Amino acid sequence: MEIQTHLPSLVRVLGQVAIIVYAYSLVTRTIERGILKSVAVGLLFGLGGILSMSDPIRFMPGVIQDGRSILLVLTPIYGGIVGTVVAAFMMAIFRYLVGGLGAVSGVAGILIVATAGYVLTLLPRQLTGTGWRRSALFGLATTTSLVVLVFLPWSVARELLISAALPVTIVNILGVMLLSDLLEKESYRIGIQRALENEATLDPLTQLPNRRVLQREGDRCSKEAGMRRVPFSIIMLDIDHFKKINDNWGHTFGDTVLARVADVIRRTVRKTDIAARYGGEEIVVLLPNTDMRAAGIVAEKIRNDIEATVLMFGQETVHVTASIGIACSFEPSTDFKYVLEAADKALYRAKAGGRNRVELAETA
Repeated sequence: MEIQTHLPSLVRVLGQVAIIVYAYSLVTRTIERGILKSVAVGLLFGLGGILSMSDPIRFMPGVIQDGRSILLVLTPIYGGIVGTVVAAFMMAIFRYLVGGLGAVSGVAGILIVATAGYVLTLLPRQLTGTGWRRSALFGLATTTSLVVLVFLPWSVARELLISAALPVTIVNILGVMLLSDLLEKESYRIGIQRALENEATLDPLTQLPNRRVLQREGDRCSKEAGMRRVPFSIIMLDIDHFKKINDNWGHTFGDTVLARVADVIRRTVRKTDIAARYGGEEIVVLLPNTDMRAAGIVAEKIRNDIEATVLMFGQETVHVTASIGIACSFEPSTDFKYVLEAADKALYRAKAGGRNRVELAETA
């Protein structure tokens, strides 16, 4: 079979590459990390392989060539072991259902290529190289599927080796290099975009959201409180005698104190809560769907945890405390600004009452 017979296959691969890159970008923007992302990438690459097998080049009845190996060998890079298992399982089941003379060898080839790709990801970069060299190596790994020719009758296997082995290898290597390059560029672009978004929404010292995020989420909670009568609460926290900390031990140590307090708060609140640096040494925690009583429990836990935190300045032990004010959305207003001001007044009373304490806002 001539190489030009495989040109339509390469064109199809290019179309599938475009779809995969677009879908991968969507998955990566939606799911940052973890096993859920691995599963999503596995499903994506698995579906891509099924799509490719649905429109293959047919060498003879039951013996087909498509772009599944291109996707499969790259799955371990972007989906890890979990994504690889998901993609390989999907492709193997589909290839078996397609049936034909090459069904068993096709399933075996899928498992072999998936294993080869995963093994390559375990090797150090000094061995696999980077850039196009690494992509070419993964492309060559697709040739491991040729081992499955032993499952075919010798006459069929011999014909395929003579007429198809070289063009299939060329198409696979080119496809892997192209797809890998596009996926790497897309990953880099998304990384830069995410870094810029974090820079615009995160406080660089505490790594907490900034006031812009707090205001946006506060307005959302305020709207929900007004429409559905779902309460929200605000905890406003101020580190006690923070100026004295800066004067006695320096601003660098003061930054360390602020960052440690932020860590304590981050560990205490729920994932649905928003802890933001409000300004200076003040931190505000927005608690959606939380009444005053529940907010008081959270605030007291934060206060205790901060008080129990021990920091060292050289050989000197430093203890830090915080004063806290709490307010909840209640009549006559559920406006976020109104609740924030009420929490600020409660914080002022906590300071005036001796510090290292929690005060509740006065109801109207």
